[in-house]
Amino acid sequence: MEQNLPKKYHIRTYGCQANHADSNTIAGVLEALDFEEMTDPIAENDDDALYKLLSETDLFIVNTCSVRQKSEDKVYGMGKMIKKVKTEKGRKPYMVMAGCMVGSVTGKRQRYAFEELKKKTPWVDYYINPTQILNIPEILHKNGVLSEWAMKKFDPSTATAKQSNPEHAFINISYGCDNFCTFCVVPYARGEEVSRSEEDIILEIRHLVLRGFKEFTLCGQNVNSWGLKTSEKFDVRTGSDQAHEIESVEKINFISSNPFDFTMDLIEAIKLPKISNYLHIAVQSGNNDVLKKMNRRHTIEEFIDLTKKIKKARPNVEFGTDIIVGFPGETEDQFNDTVELFRTVPFNVAFISIYSPRKGTPAERFYPDDIPLPEKKRRHADT
Repeated sequence: MEQNLPKKYHIRTYGCQANHADSNTIAGVLEALDFEEMTDPIAENDDDALYKLLSETDLFIVNTCSVRQKSEDKVYGMGKMIKKVKTEKGRKPYMVMAGCMVGSVTGKRQRYAFEELKKKTPWVDYYINPTQILNIPEILHKNGVLSEWAMKKFDPSTATAKQSNPEHAFINISYGCDNFCTFCVVPYARGEEVSRSEEDIILEIRHLVLRGFKEFTLCGQNVNSWGLKTSEKFDVRTGSDQAHEIESVEKINFISSNPFDFTMDLIEAIKLPKISNYLHIAVQSGNNDVLKKMNRRHTIEEFIDLTKKIKKARPNVEFGTDIIVGFPGETEDQFNDTVELFRTVPFNVAFISIYSPRKGTPAERFYPDDIPLPEKKRRHADT
């Protein structure tokens, strides 16, 4: 392609808001490099849309999720369409895989061999884990996707995360996780927990306020442990309310929170008027024995007590949560404890997932996946 013609890119994102925030960062970097976004085209179905995108883009980035098998299967399923486009069009875009599927096979906490992922995704030209997204200019230049001219023109100071909503921005305040719940891939896929500096976060918020943003969602796998050293995380949890003091900020959300991270100072903080009225706190199960096998450091009694304290501090608060049904060894009585929890706590939103073993996690290694899929689906429907 001609050097003076902008190249087209598309990012397909799976998974949590942290992944969406990462995709926004990638998009901002690419547009500072003079790439133009190709948005989802009008099409009869997702396959037709994917075909058009693969046919017309120069750079295609798939930002992957590894939390559930279904999310990974969607990524593996793209291979057939990529092969079709290459056969019929004689070309395919430069394919980059990012996100948690890559993080799971790289870094210090590798869940399984990198070669295994490569064999399943031969259509990928380059793999980047979540810690490498700011290295995209160098990666693209090294692999001939970005010209020397564009590389020299690039000014990192002009690269700001692209937000889909002109008034609402997602901001990653920390990366990684050190909790090691037995079912979860995040500590492996995103590595050890690292917090961004308070100064960096506030500067980004102030910059976005000047661009007209009024609402902010602070993202992290565990936002309540922001700013703490590893040695402190299980002794005290805290945060910062400086964002609340910025005059033009109208609303602040934060995700995700764990029950064992809510201290009294955080409960006091949710009284602040700009804090969102919605709190998402993942409980995962209504039974203490299941929670112990999950390595969740809270009991159901502690969770219920927490919700009562939060309700007292902010009576009109709305609760959201995450639940896993069909965890290895979960009995009918233990499942019924989860059903009973819904009668005790007034959840407004609940994301209910069927357990699927994730390769390399403690649950996959030590607990047989002994509940038949039809029974898991029945429990999912009955929750």
